[in-house]
Amino acid sequence: MFFGKSKNLLGLDIGSSTVKMVELKDLGKGKGYQLKSFGIEPLPAEAVVGGTIMDSGAVIDAVTRLIREKNIRTVNVATSVDGNSVIIKRISMMAMSEAELAEAIQWEAGQYIPFDIEEVKIDHQVLETDPTTGNISVLLVAVKRDLIAEYTSILSQAGLTPSVLDVDVFSVQNSYEINYPISGGEVVALVNVGAGTSNIAVLKGGSPLFWRDIQGGGNNYTDTLQRELNLTYEQAEAIKKGDDVEGVRPEQAAPILNAMTEEFGAELKKTLDFFRVTTNENTIHKIVLSGGGCQIPNLDRYLSQFFGVPVEIMNPFQNVTIDERQIPMDTVNKLAPHFAVAVGLALRKMGD
Repeated sequence: MFFGKSKNLLGLDIGSSTVKMVELKDLGKGKGYQLKSFGIEPLPAEAVVGGTIMDSGAVIDAVTRLIREKNIRTVNVATSVDGNSVIIKRISMMAMSEAELAEAIQWEAGQYIPFDIEEVKIDHQVLETDPTTGNISVLLVAVKRDLIAEYTSILSQAGLTPSVLDVDVFSVQNSYEINYPISGGEVVALVNVGAGTSNIAVLKGGSPLFWRDIQGGGNNYTDTLQRELNLTYEQAEAIKKGDDVEGVRPEQAAPILNAMTEEFGAELKKTLDFFRVTTNENTIHKIVLSGGGCQIPNLDRYLSQFFGVPVEIMNPFQNVTIDERQIPMDTVNKLAPHFAVAVGLALRKMGD
């Protein structure tokens, strides 16, 4: 299931370059959450491409290492997917009972899904009712069944029980909503910059208006640095993160990083322009970045100047209680943006 709120699950984000894990404890009575454990494990290049697992053995090994090293006892897991096998649409339908909607959505989905309807798993959630027309706004999500089977198999082979399948962009939204104040008329673009894919969600007052994945992220920087400066993968990754690399002067790398950032900004602008045209919302008040790629030097500053709006980097642990005797805060602060999806997944519950 994609939606739903029991006992917290282990949040496991299988990305293009790393696997991230978060375990939260619900403190109850509105007291929020405490971080029990978190960890990150690298994946070999091209183990996961465009949301599709190409090297299942490498992913299973990474997951099992995380579980073992962090001494995780929770076996029930929430994970998420993105990529071309995931379709998200906001559609308008006549008001009807939940039973009628469950039946009607199967017929309605055929208009929006570019796959055979038998090839996908469909879920939906009613967002709101239009007070003028009485029509309901429905969030429709479809994921190809073979992708679901792929992720389910991976987790099962790692000794885990897949309990909830979510979508990356919704998980980022969950993280944002528990950590930041929601203002009724404010339009916020959440941009999760991954290694191979970047997820974009635009919210107004906490209500989701628009979602889109764009191809491109941190890997574009790494690949270009390798090619232009004749570097190893490890050297290019270090420069991308702002580290010094012997034999490479900052003035050599800066123009390449800047060019890639401009390219990313142009691609993001196309997406946000499309959002404006399709929703009649003319103003985006703020951009919030997450994902490992958002820590590329000067990316946030460039995007703020380019779009003329405040840009900040999300801390998905901002409102999460952390015992500093158990988990070093410097480690949390350094890695926090990587965990937006994993925190959102760890907020899910058994029975969702």
